[in-house]
Amino acid sequence: MHIDFNLSVNSLPKMADFCVVGSGPAGMTLALELERYGRSVILLEGGGLTWNDESQDIYKGDVIGDSYFELDSARLRYLGGSSGHWGGWCVPLSEIDFQKKAGFEDTQWPIEKKDLDPFLEKALSVLDVHQPRNEVVLDSEFGIKEYSISLSHVRFGEKKYRERLNSSKNVTYVTSANLTGLEADGQHVSGVKATNFAGQSATVKAKHFILAMGGIENSRMLLWCNNQTNGKIVDPRAPLGRYWMEHPSFTVGHALVDLKITNSDGYYIPHLLLSLTDAVKRKSSILNCGIELQEIPSQGTKGLLKDLLCVAPKIGEWAASLAGKNIVCGVKLNAGWEQEPIWNNHVKLSETKRDRFGIPLTELHWKKTDRDRATLQKSLSHFNDYLMAKNHGRIKFYDWVFGKNGYPVTVGDTAGEDGASYHHMGGTRMAHTVKNGVVDSNCRVFGQGNLYVAGSSVFPSGGMANPTLTIVQLSLRLAEHLRYA
Repeated sequence: MHIDFNLSVNSLPKMADFCVVGSGPAGMTLALELERYGRSVILLEGGGLTWNDESQDIYKGDVIGDSYFELDSARLRYLGGSSGHWGGWCVPLSEIDFQKKAGFEDTQWPIEKKDLDPFLEKALSVLDVHQPRNEVVLDSEFGIKEYSISLSHVRFGEKKYRERLNSSKNVTYVTSANLTGLEADGQHVSGVKATNFAGQSATVKAKHFILAMGGIENSRMLLWCNNQTNGKIVDPRAPLGRYWMEHPSFTVGHALVDLKITNSDGYYIPHLLLSLTDAVKRKSSILNCGIELQEIPSQGTKGLLKDLLCVAPKIGEWAASLAGKNIVCGVKLNAGWEQEPIWNNHVKLSETKRDRFGIPLTELHWKKTDRDRATLQKSLSHFNDYLMAKNHGRIKFYDWVFGKNGYPVTVGDTAGEDGASYHHMGGTRMAHTVKNGVVDSNCRVFGQGNLYVAGSSVFPSGGMANPTLTIVQLSLRLAEHLRYA
């Protein structure tokens, strides 16, 4: 059943088993899985059924540090959340992503890959994709492996899931219902204050509450509600808002390669996805880095051949001979990598700017560190060594990659593409203890008996994988945990 909160603030169910706040991949998956278990759910969405400016404006904010996207363009605030504009890449985290890594002490999860594996098949079904092919080691000497992705076209606010909501007897979904407060006594949450765009409010009652508002908004709203309740929601020892992460992503150059560029994943452009084996990463003391070889038109390949003939005639002749046999290809080289979780990267409440409900807007503090850059540079150097040693090709890196002047200054710069991946992770991280995280291994807020957090904000580290598949796995696992609660 659907309720437009702008039109009716007095028709909410008096009580439900669960109140889920947020209807993106995390919240929608959780609500519908709880329904499958026969539980009643009130699903609150701050936006409407489609885009509107008054809702989207609540996502405005400032970024302090490195160049980044406008925060209200990096997220969507209506039914289905940011799945309305995601790229669809699906790949699970690998075993090493959950483990403690030497020199990167804050990357460890309190769960293991095997804890999420039972939910992989169902998560793939939710996203309507097949399981990506297993990784293939292309060269064991250099530790170069190929990985693959599956491409989802699911939009959680569109036909498939909206029809399920409309026909549901156990899920009441409420649009234009903005979370503006939590009622709490220090151990339990008793209600959620929801406010429509006319300023009218009502209290939503449930046995259990789950915040699934996104990788920035979960932190913002917990910070606000914690302030309003004088610290009765989040333990002051917890690193709330801290260890926020992205996946830095840049075009780093072009290359001539004799590797076969395939399109076996169904992605819309021929491409090859490569990374380094775990052994190489450990030896190099770096985190994950993905390298994408994206085929360019033949005219671009000819230009690379011409440049190579000018600076290295013998190598250029080799490449030209292969081009004549159609076994060399010009590619654009893209890199996306794991960012180290650090305390200083964090979500903060603005001291000067507020949304229409009087809640401080987001102030996101985000910078890439020298160690983040080392992951990129060491990964690219190793891949370049591999190409040269095996005579598989030559790379022309952009000057900034190994220069001393940092990254391209502007997000969207043609020499660097986007600069990030729209992957918002951390801020309410999962941990064994409250000193290291905001939620425990079951996504329950430390110290609270009935308050949980869902989504990528609970990630202690980001790995290299796009986060949505893991988000869905975690929501399915949380639903299983809450099944009999």
